[in-house]
Amino acid sequence: MSKQTAEQPSHRELQARALRNRSVPEPPARRPARPPFPVSQRDASQSAVPAPAEAAPPGRRAALTPFRLVLLAVQLLLLAVTVFGILHFVREREASLMTVCYVIPGREDIRQRIPRGDTAVLLGPVDTEHSTFLAWLDGDGLEETRSEIPVYGSLTYTARMMPRLGTDTHVCYLELDDRGCVRPGETVTVRDFIGILGLLMDTDLRGSGQFTDVEKDDPCRDTAALLKDLGVCSGSRLHPDAPLTRGELIRMLCCFFPSGTGRFEFMDLEPEQEYYGNFCTAAERGWISSGRLVRAAPGAEVTRGELAHILNRVLSRSTGAAPALTRVGTILDVPVTHEYYADLAEASVPHRYRIRNGKEVWTSSEPFPLHEAGPVFSGVRLHWIGEDGSPVVNGSVGDLSFTHNGEITTGDPDLDLRLWEILDTLIDPDTMTREEMLRTVYDYVVHSFPYRNGHVLERGAEGWAAREANRMLDYGGGNCYCYAALFYELARFVGYDARIYSGIVRGEQRVFSTEDGTRVLSPENYTPHGWVEIAFDGVDYIFDPEYEYRNYGLQSMFKGDENLRGQYGYMK
Repeated sequence: MSKQTAEQPSHRELQARALRNRSVPEPPARRPARPPFPVSQRDASQSAVPAPAEAAPPGRRAALTPFRLVLLAVQLLLLAVTVFGILHFVREREASLMTVCYVIPGREDIRQRIPRGDTAVLLGPVDTEHSTFLAWLDGDGLEETRSEIPVYGSLTYTARMMPRLGTDTHVCYLELDDRGCVRPGETVTVRDFIGILGLLMDTDLRGSGQFTDVEKDDPCRDTAALLKDLGVCSGSRLHPDAPLTRGELIRMLCCFFPSGTGRFEFMDLEPEQEYYGNFCTAAERGWISSGRLVRAAPGAEVTRGELAHILNRVLSRSTGAAPALTRVGTILDVPVTHEYYADLAEASVPHRYRIRNGKEVWTSSEPFPLHEAGPVFSGVRLHWIGEDGSPVVNGSVGDLSFTHNGEITTGDPDLDLRLWEILDTLIDPDTMTREEMLRTVYDYVVHSFPYRNGHVLERGAEGWAAREANRMLDYGGGNCYCYAALFYELARFVGYDARIYSGIVRGEQRVFSTEDGTRVLSPENYTPHGWVEIAFDGVDYIFDPEYEYRNYGLQSMFKGDENLRGQYGYMK
């Protein structure tokens, strides 16, 4: 065994150390890597692995000195202060956050957390499927007009919503009456408009509002109750039978849309007057026209044609191109040339559509019946269909004149009503031919009135038929002019282009007094007389109800030919 050097521990020392470190596992011996080059004995001894340091006895820890205790206490204190500061900051921040709540009917509330003193941006419109957003209402029920709101406390805003008007299927809101007429010039009543709103509102809501002048069985009662709850109608009385004015129409329509911001000019409406804001909203949305030369006419009564014109724009229904007559059919009182033809067709004809290049195009429709050219009756009221299949309106066919609603007229509305009342008891256009109707009214004139002496008309006088017909009805009788006039008007009302004459016939020469008191001597062997002529197939025939009455019906004066003319010497 070689002699150990001074730097190396003895064998006994190594054993002693091993006994003291029995509890500490000895690390596995590692074989030193072979150096890449030879080393001396001295270098090898210096490169030997040093002995591990002496370990503390097992189960014992280093003692806590006072310094360590103080240091630990300081660390714990700092940790507590930090945690307390964080919690305090969170509580303060939570306490400074204000809640801005947006209540939207039919949807979950929207909440925003805004630091106290900061500014909240008001939430934008929140339209729903069946409702239109109007405005945000604050806690006092007032409309919030600011877009940015300083927040110093929790706020609640409620969305004011209104049911949408109209549907994609384009509901018909104007109907033709039993006579096939849409009556474009007829005044719309408040009840009519309430009923139309009931058709157009896309809602299942039910109202509880009441009006003292609306009966329980009134068809507009339920809609009026809802409109009162929605703020469209107010007060204790609705006045359902009153005419609807333009001001009330525009005001009620504006209730369904957000208020406009523009200002517009009207000839007859100033900014301080009632309805001015509503008319500005309507002009801004393109419902109506505006300008210095444009009348707002808020007090004017609304007609059915004008209502369709405005409502189609409110509902965004395109009427730029009038639909073909074959898609519409015949509306007896609205020709294709009528100013509201397209609007009335859109409002009354069931149809489907699609949008092409931003315009509505009808893809299918359920048109009204088309009529052939000539006379057609709606009830007992005569209309005339032109060659284009459209009714004659504000025009004439021969000597037959027609009103703005396509009905024949004498020019005297009161006489028109009296004649229709007579015809209602005499004829049935559905079962009688026109000539049968003509014979019926002729017999009515002959057998319903006694002869009464009266004044004489000048030979060739014109424009007296309506006056003399009224005289016959007023006094229950009359002379030849009265007989002729009443038959003339009734014949025209059953579709005959009759002509009436003030002339002379063979008879006793007499002196007559005209209506202005002038005394007139008839030609020798002739007497003044009035009669009617109607052409059949180009041949003029005489109708003389007074002569037939005077000769007790012994000779028929219905459709007298040239032989009758020669017999009595009719001279125009």
